[in-house]
Amino acid sequence: MKKTYILLLFSIFLSNAFAQVTLNYTNNGLLPGNPSVTTEIVFIDPGNTGENQLWDFSGIQYTGKTTVSSITGDESLKMQGTNEKNVILSEDGYAYNYLSSETGYKEKGYVNSGKQLTLNYTEPVIRMQYPFSYGQHFSNPFAGVAMFNDNNRIDVTGAYTVSADASGTLILPDRILKNTLRVKTSKQFLQTGMCGSIQSNLVKYCWFAAGYRYPVLTLCVTENIYSGKDPVIVKNGWLNLDQHSTDALTVGVDPKTQGETGENSVIVFPNPFTEKVTYNYFLRKQVPVMVELFDMSGKFNLRIEQKQLQPEGLHSGILDASVLGLPPGVYYLRFMFDKQVLVSKIVKI
Repeated sequence: MKKTYILLLFSIFLSNAFAQVTLNYTNNGLLPGNPSVTTEIVFIDPGNTGENQLWDFSGIQYTGKTTVSSITGDESLKMQGTNEKNVILSEDGYAYNYLSSETGYKEKGYVNSGKQLTLNYTEPVIRMQYPFSYGQHFSNPFAGVAMFNDNNRIDVTGAYTVSADASGTLILPDRILKNTLRVKTSKQFLQTGMCGSIQSNLVKYCWFAAGYRYPVLTLCVTENIYSGKDPVIVKNGWLNLDQHSTDALTVGVDPKTQGETGENSVIVFPNPFTEKVTYNYFLRKQVPVMVELFDMSGKFNLRIEQKQLQPEGLHSGILDASVLGLPPGVYYLRFMFDKQVLVSKIVKI
């Protein structure tokens, strides 16, 4: 009975582990509704490209600044003869005008009344195409005219490239998100006006997780070159975790959430392993924890961590195969968090 129970838990684990995040209009499209609050963080290295990445950003530092954005829309603004409709994203004094549909969305321009600045694209920027998953990419040219103080014209031309360049597990200070998709966007453009020109290069990395409509983490590097002068580089980062998450593939919970419905989360890496394997788990509240190791047959082998009360937060441990004398084979790590049991399969090679 014990062996059957372990295998059943493992089958559930497998179904989550190999799921892929695909962006689509239903789950990730621009949705008019309540304001969204993003928290600014100190910029961190975005890491490598490729599948099965592990981004350990548990040490993120906050700047104390927040940004409030909101999305509004009106069905009456639906474009004639198409299924596109206007959506306005208001953020940091700017009102960005998008045309959104089931196949993606594109930016038509923006207005900043405080700075007396408007931009209208004659060739819109295609920001996203649906569906979009790991390995996909697209690019498009764009052009537009900006007006400053109603009489200073600035011509804008450039190219916009989008690629889903990485996938893996994202470790944040309060949660672990499995099966995340990183989308990299590159925007290169030239602004030419009466006072000179500005060459700009913007690279943005956005991490999407199942159950979250918008990116949970964004990192941005902007380089501006003013009329041949030395480049001015600005680096920023933001977290947007105040989103309702319902998808089972999103592992981890917001510690601000009250009640007893939250689940703890576990990640084990590397897997397969040769010498050492690291396990991380996030506890949404203080609970008794016990970690046990089983072999392929389900027979008890070793208690890695004795049952003890552990505080809320991120915890780590290392299993050293040489110290434990583990021969190559398949093993199971069982994590017991009070009444919750999680089982992870690990392979020693």
